[in-house]
Amino acid sequence: MKTIAFAGSNSSVSINHQLVTYITSLVDNSEVIKLTDYDIPMYGIDSEENQGIPKAIKTLDTKLSEAQNIIISVAEHNGNITAFLKSILDWLSRNNRNFLENKKVILLSTSPGGGGGASALAIAEKTIPYFGGKVVTTLSIGSFYDNFKEGKIINQEMKNSMDKAVQTIK
Repeated sequence: MKTIAFAGSNSSVSINHQLVTYITSLVDNSEVIKLTDYDIPMYGIDSEENQGIPKAIKTLDTKLSEAQNIIISVAEHNGNITAFLKSILDWLSRNNRNFLENKKVILLSTSPGGGGGASALAIAEKTIPYFGGKVVTTLSIGSFYDNFKEGKIINQEMKNSMDKAVQTIK
């Protein structure tokens, strides 16, 4: 089964991208994509009506359709998902309302603080089913810089939780 993973962040040094890259190292037949590689404007009804659905959204939708599993690491800004991720989800749903139909979704989050992006993770968990995705597990990794070194989770309890998360899509 094919798995596609991405972070909901447009930061060039995204810790959520680092986390999603790590989890894909544990999953066979997986691919990490960067949403910043797609030229996608901020969603707005005027943009949609005047220019239509961006070609990059159609390309991204096709890419996601190739996978049976999706892993998203959700970045948190002020207790919410990022405007960047929200905009992409809005565009994808305007192109294809059920763009995650019949897909298992693992949701992750992390942050430098102890909360690990849990507020944004909870919002994403409620949102993903609107697009047809089935959230099979969520995992928040707090205190990223204390628990993640040299490209991997060093906290054994968190590593065990990550291993369990991976099992939900095998």
